[in-house]
Amino acid sequence: MSHTPSARPIDDLKTILSVSLMPSYPKHERTDSNDESDVIHVGRLGEFSTDAARYTSSIDIDPRILDSVVEINLAHVLMLQKRGIIENETANKLVRALNEVPADLKLNAHLEDVHMNVEDYVIQNIGKDVGGTLNLGKSRNDQVATALRMTLRKSLLSIMRKLTFLQQVLVQEASQNHATLMPGYTHLQRAQPVTLGHYLLCHEEVLERDMERLLECYARVNKSPMGAGALAGSGLPLDRKMASALLGFNGLVENSLDAVSSRDFAIESIYVCAQIMSDLSSLAEELILWTTREFSFAVVSDSFTATSSMMPQKKNAIIPEVARARCSQVLGDLVASFGLVKALPLSYNLDLQELTRNLWSATDKTEETLDIFAQMIREIKFNSKQMIEAVRNDETLLATELADYLVRKYGLSFREAHQRVGALIKHADASGFLPRAFSEVKEEDLRSVLGVEISKAELMGILDPNSVLSSRTAIGAPNPRLVKQSCKNQLERLENHRVKIDLLEDSLTRARKNLRRFAGLRSRRGAH
Repeated sequence: MSHTPSARPIDDLKTILSVSLMPSYPKHERTDSNDESDVIHVGRLGEFSTDAARYTSSIDIDPRILDSVVEINLAHVLMLQKRGIIENETANKLVRALNEVPADLKLNAHLEDVHMNVEDYVIQNIGKDVGGTLNLGKSRNDQVATALRMTLRKSLLSIMRKLTFLQQVLVQEASQNHATLMPGYTHLQRAQPVTLGHYLLCHEEVLERDMERLLECYARVNKSPMGAGALAGSGLPLDRKMASALLGFNGLVENSLDAVSSRDFAIESIYVCAQIMSDLSSLAEELILWTTREFSFAVVSDSFTATSSMMPQKKNAIIPEVARARCSQVLGDLVASFGLVKALPLSYNLDLQELTRNLWSATDKTEETLDIFAQMIREIKFNSKQMIEAVRNDETLLATELADYLVRKYGLSFREAHQRVGALIKHADASGFLPRAFSEVKEEDLRSVLGVEISKAELMGILDPNSVLSSRTAIGAPNPRLVKQSCKNQLERLENHRVKIDLLEDSLTRARKNLRRFAGLRSRRGAH
């Protein structure tokens, strides 16, 4: 008996798919831009979609620059007053209103950004006749470029502080271990003996170059775009130098197009962060290796490790692992930033707003990583006994020293000496003598393979790792005496860095106090 279905299965599937794949969007809300309470959309534009406002708004990241925006407006008002562009009474009312802007001002996405929210707050408090003067002679374009630079200055200084502290921790550990023997590596293979102090100073010296980059980057960040307007300045007789001085800048971004459209200062800052994170990631990788049982060169404090939810014996170095990952994220911020600006026409485009997210992502991750690394390394226990034994029990680490000795004592060319020592190690390997190598080889085999009349006692006399390191007297060698002196020199350089950072911070503090003094204010209510 046959059964005829009411509909074929494939038809049912088509029906289901056609329904489930059919887009269904809620009708978007619109706001009437002719509403007099709307600061930005009144006039030229009609209705503005709430969804569009939400999509394009930067208010989720703008609280970070709120204080800078208020200070920019204060400086701009004082400059307009000084130039006689606005009346004293108008300036006084604007200044008082700006001083009342709360540090936790609730930002309205419909107003797009913090700049319009601040202006709206002022207008709502003192009226449009006076409050509407606030944006005279300036644009959000020069204002946001200035606010980013002002806020970035603080982030860079904080990164400098944390970097110098991490450097100090590394130098202190290096000083305590200036003579602690350990194997040096190339290709993750044991190469030659060094000291732990020398090894740690290498990482510190890398970070020293990062500090130099930060200082140079800061100097380029610390230039004022204010007065550039939207892109072509203003017909008003603005005093750009006055605004720059009030905001603590050390000069101007002169070309008005460049002032509002360039973000190379931000990308350079992200690059420096990416370089720091890359350097920390290299250190992180070594710490992860060193804390394995296979190396057993270091033990991370329990405060910075985690165990397994299943395997109770585990002690995982999770801080270096997360740092490796965050390095990749900051590198992503750098690539994304270059991608944002690589084909933008002059001058300002809203694409630049999105770059700000990458900027704060990079600076925050770098600052946090420097901070946690300094804490972690302060509490690391280095297993000096294991490191020293690794050197003492592996005579192949001194193969280069033996080749150099054959050159000095027996007149061989280095390439010939290199080949003969390589042959000796091959012989020791075939005999099962590695890693002890040389001390295990019979004296007759030693002379036969090396091709010189060398005694076993003579050979062993040149293979003391401490003597080998002491013989290295060139600048930067792992000689314990030189390592100790390098630690002293670097501590002095770090103190100089701290003085420079203090001076830069003091300069910003003085500018902020002067701005408030000129404005007749003591402090901004609710400011951090």
